[in-house]
Amino acid sequence: MACIRQSAFTLLLAASGLCLTTAGAGATEVQYRCEDGSFLSVEYTDSSAEVRLGDGTELSLPEQPAASGFWYSSGRHELRGKGDEVRFAIGRRMPVVCSAESTTGRLFDVPRAESLAIAAGDTGFDMPGRLRCRHYADFALKELDLGEKGAAALFIAPASAACRLGEPGDRQIEDDTAGYLWGAKGPYVFFKGADGWNGGLPFVVYDAQTGKRLFDDVMAGDDIEAAEVSDTGAVLQYRRVYAAECSLLASPESCSTEIRKALDLAADRAMPDCLPAYQPLIDTDPASSATIKAWPNVIEYPVSRKVAAGGTKLSARPGDIACRAPE
Repeated sequence: MACIRQSAFTLLLAASGLCLTTAGAGATEVQYRCEDGSFLSVEYTDSSAEVRLGDGTELSLPEQPAASGFWYSSGRHELRGKGDEVRFAIGRRMPVVCSAESTTGRLFDVPRAESLAIAAGDTGFDMPGRLRCRHYADFALKELDLGEKGAAALFIAPASAACRLGEPGDRQIEDDTAGYLWGAKGPYVFFKGADGWNGGLPFVVYDAQTGKRLFDDVMAGDDIEAAEVSDTGAVLQYRRVYAAECSLLASPESCSTEIRKALDLAADRAMPDCLPAYQPLIDTDPASSATIKAWPNVIEYPVSRKVAAGGTKLSARPGDIACRAPE
């Protein structure tokens, strides 16, 4: 389908390696990486910018007149841009600068995106919604958004599937960990959790061809560091969040041994200092110091996970190990 090179944000899409098409409801999606380490996903329609923040929060920003570039604002939230760079602001805070990710070096594969408004009743609920579709070479992904926390429905569909609900071959993903569609790399589909867990974010990975659930885990931050796919499988790198069952503050030696064994760490791998994370809590209630120090630790550490037909294998990588209190 031919690209339409006529609007300011269409030039942005050209710079980011994406193409605005006339499919669906005239919408396309751009992923941005921001200077503070966060991510934005923006779906540009004919009259608005539908913004999804890294934590899953969704915002609808109406288009505003702009002397140059483009401008979308709801009054409290604002998105301005020109070329492949945007500035996103909340209220009176300083705006954060974000750059569109190019098709090279992206974490996930670049799909053709569509968006379709669905009337109340047709969604299967008593409220209207929006169906977001991503088309890849060998399959498609669909997400039904009703404007609430978490997607109302998620689907893995055939590559030829139209951006509609109830298409033949649509396989609904019913998984408590899968809160939002995240992306795809090769035959692997990634979903993010709708809620955090112990300061991390749950995610789950499926095989697009078989619909099989491969694994779930919890990562630090709102993204993994790398995802490489080959003929034999995939290798993912990220910082993993692990809830220990002991406290390094209350029982340093035995807990160190327990954590090293649970995470398959070398016997001489240094353990983190947990006191800086616990001290503010102790300061608020000094009389409960011993009780607070006995709380089990949350450990964050770098890992590599190999995904293959026979299963997955998790390995610790060199790097910083952090400790914090449970939430």
